[in-house]
Amino acid sequence: MQEAEIQLANLKRDTPLYLQIAHRLEQRIRDEVYPVGSLLPTEAELVEAFQVSRHTVRQAIEQLKRNGTLSARKGVGTKVESRGSDFSTRFRGQSRHDLFDFSNESELFFETKTEVIARGALADELQVTSGRKFTHAAGLRYFKGETVPFCWNEAYLDESVKEVLQGVDVLRKALFQMIENYTGERITSIHQELKPIQIEGMLAEKLDVAEGSLGLRMTRRYLSSRGRMLEYAIQTLPTERFNYRTILLADEK
Repeated sequence: MQEAEIQLANLKRDTPLYLQIAHRLEQRIRDEVYPVGSLLPTEAELVEAFQVSRHTVRQAIEQLKRNGTLSARKGVGTKVESRGSDFSTRFRGQSRHDLFDFSNESELFFETKTEVIARGALADELQVTSGRKFTHAAGLRYFKGETVPFCWNEAYLDESVKEVLQGVDVLRKALFQMIENYTGERITSIHQELKPIQIEGMLAEKLDVAEGSLGLRMTRRYLSSRGRMLEYAIQTLPTERFNYRTILLADEK
């Protein structure tokens, strides 16, 4: 298929355009349309193929250069160096420190922020009394320099800390750390659960996986020193983007 035949009718409105173009390029690299060692089409050819501005194409290429997928040399062109990163080696979730690192190494692009009242199934999910108010924020989370989203991320913030997200469109630090700084109260326990799910509908489209793909739903309840839940987080991700390892030690005799 000629490059000019690429169809982009299903571009996602809520994800930055340059990331979408970079993702399409990375997909074609993984499919070996552009094998490792080959040269990418010129900027002008990509502008024509994707029907976007030269600035957007350059941003997409820079994104792939930052993660080591591409390199560029003046007078030679843009060369394919690798097929991209392995997400499964980059996430750890066994301590507060791991969550700090994960948040600092990734970016969460918020697509929605709404005020909700927990009733019925939502109150049961959050394990709170019916009628309690929360701010619900959601969007795709990317590792910095990557073009494929790592997960769909949701957060329910207690009404008392909703100001934490005011004016924040892209989150680049741990939300629970921001809550601690805002309240002056330490998050003393984080209750984490993992469940296998099938990724369907809107989430399958946003995560760019086939309908019904196997995934993981990871939830965390962040409790203050007084036992009040200030944040409830949900991460939905395809299984191939996650690898959980533990080390079991023999009992001392």
